[in-house]
Amino acid sequence: MNARCVVVVPTYDEAENVARLVDEITAAAPYADVLVVDDNSPDGTADVVRSHPSYGKALHLLERPGKAGLGAAYRAGFAWALEHGYDRIAQMDADFSHPPARLDALFRTLDDADVAVGSRYVPGGGVSNWDWRRRLLSWGGNLYVRLLLRTGVHDNTAGFKGFRRDALETIGALGSESNGYGFQIENAWRAAQAGLRVREVPITFTDRVAGTSKMSGAIAREALVKVLLWRFGTVLTFLAVGGVGYVIDVASFNFFRTLAPFNAYDPAVARTLAVGVAMIVTYVGNRTFTWRGSSEADRRREIGLFVLFNVIGFGFSVVTLVISHDLLGLTSRLADNISANVIVLALGTAFRYWTYKKYVFATPKERTPSSIHQVFPSSRV
Repeated sequence: MNARCVVVVPTYDEAENVARLVDEITAAAPYADVLVVDDNSPDGTADVVRSHPSYGKALHLLERPGKAGLGAAYRAGFAWALEHGYDRIAQMDADFSHPPARLDALFRTLDDADVAVGSRYVPGGGVSNWDWRRRLLSWGGNLYVRLLLRTGVHDNTAGFKGFRRDALETIGALGSESNGYGFQIENAWRAAQAGLRVREVPITFTDRVAGTSKMSGAIAREALVKVLLWRFGTVLTFLAVGGVGYVIDVASFNFFRTLAPFNAYDPAVARTLAVGVAMIVTYVGNRTFTWRGSSEADRRREIGLFVLFNVIGFGFSVVTLVISHDLLGLTSRLADNISANVIVLALGTAFRYWTYKKYVFATPKERTPSSIHQVFPSSRV
């Protein structure tokens, strides 16, 4: 393989496993280097790594001052890999729950994919040494993530993944904040949001036989809460930006409605000016906060579509205002405000959210989440 590959392995008290793991990784993917990210393990994991014959050659060690969480360890390892010029970066646990023998398949899947996911929940994949309660919890958790985040990935909590370097940069993995399950879910979700090509590679997940699990209830709860925030955070931010825009719109409408010489004209003139002011505010707010991570490849197209859909939404309120003011003769300021600022509020909000998300701040069409597929090799681990 011509690409420079590295496997990032975070460790904390994995002295029983790490030497054998390095040997199995090297046997499965001899072209790949190994980076162990150790959080100052009190059992001497770092010393075991330093005493390995490959240390300083294909084996590297990144030591951190203390235990700061799985996500933080992976972010540090990814940053090291990017800084040292690796083209393909894989991640896996140190407890043999992820099969080293599948690393070659994971790396080679990146020939025509941006992200490769070692999946338990596609044909050919599975789990070993789990009781029915843990199987049900894992399956239910992944279903929960799939329904809420719509990633298209079957195994969203998978910790056995491979990335092209530009994929890690695109999803902003170094800027994530989650740990544990949340870290794995966040990267899968960001990949889907960015329209990256994701492939699932079947693996058999085996529960650890040496050492102690680092997973906790707090980490699982973090994942549950963050999934809700990721799913509805965009909507809440959009509504907040829209709320600010609404206040500015109403205030501007009444300002222009009473300001000479605009008060001498039809109220539709004041409505037009107010919408223009609010449009500037909401564009800046949505670009800065709601869809800050979306593609910025063609800003002129983005602004053009934003204006177009706002004009259409503006048309809803103008038509309502004309009907109320001119046809029905409801000419009071209260009637003008109800027709222009209340009646079409829900309709206009839904229309703008849908068009902003689908067209204005969307990723380019050639890189959509529909590019998520599964890879089903004939052999099963």
